[in-house]
Amino acid sequence: MISELKVVAVGSGKGGVGKSLLCANMAIAMALSGMKVVLVDTDYGASNLHALLGISNPRFGLKDLFQQTELDPEDFLLNTGIDNLKFMSGAGDLPGSANLTPEQLSRIHELIRSLEADMAFLDLAPGNSYTNMDLFNLADEQVVVCTPEMTAAMNTLSFIKTGLFRKISGEFTDDREIHDITDYSRHLGSDEEVFEINRLRMKVLDKDKDALARLNAVIRNYRPHLVLNRVRRKKDLLMGDNVVQLARKYLEVETDFCGYLIESERIHDSVDEMIPFLIKDPQSPPSKNIQQIVGALTKMDIHLVKKDGAIYVSKQVKLTAGWES
Repeated sequence: MISELKVVAVGSGKGGVGKSLLCANMAIAMALSGMKVVLVDTDYGASNLHALLGISNPRFGLKDLFQQTELDPEDFLLNTGIDNLKFMSGAGDLPGSANLTPEQLSRIHELIRSLEADMAFLDLAPGNSYTNMDLFNLADEQVVVCTPEMTAAMNTLSFIKTGLFRKISGEFTDDREIHDITDYSRHLGSDEEVFEINRLRMKVLDKDKDALARLNAVIRNYRPHLVLNRVRRKKDLLMGDNVVQLARKYLEVETDFCGYLIESERIHDSVDEMIPFLIKDPQSPPSKNIQQIVGALTKMDIHLVKKDGAIYVSKQVKLTAGWES
């Protein structure tokens, strides 16, 4: 019997930070641990995640969801050659497909939530478009990928901020006045202070005291995870700590810095060879990084070993403080 689906979205403030590689290998790690997993490419305008899995020319992509109403959800699931892992392709390079209508986005949401799996990993398009942020916020767990450059850190902070304000707007769809206050699109060109948390609280309090409690609850519960990619030296890890501190200071968002991925030729080789590095060598340094990241995300200790061409896995559930005695 399949347990309740848990959706994990992996996003980034800009392209080229290794988001797809991370997402694919995280999904593979969970599949190897025995969970039934679906990896979903939601980069509708430029989907290419299938290439990282060695899959060429997927028969169906999510674009077909809008063009062929008779398709069954199972038609979108492709075999990956990896036990317990199915793949759902995006929309290739269909012009305009990155800009989904609310109705199309709703159909994507319904399809994802109807998957018969333990986990679904969503590989998002880069950037903070509303389509992207709604998919990011659809997930039960959100992962943001950053690299150790200041520009990437600023883009990451902007991504977290846009996601938070989009989440707040969604909370107040039943209150048009409060909803409009938090809608970026209605304040283009406005002073940045419009979107400072304390300024927002004052505006909301001005309109409705009860709404302030709802606003505070959204901020308190918004807890994205951060992964730092392309770490070359120990001091690069400071960038992850900096993003956490900036998110806390300016957004009052508690971001979980759940791990990092080192820069490695093994990763570059895996892309060229179209073989995920976790499959090729589960005991390599970047593969161990992935195991630590998914362990932090799922509260499990996962260890993979390859012997005689087969991958063996051991896993243990981490006990919470209340059970440790």
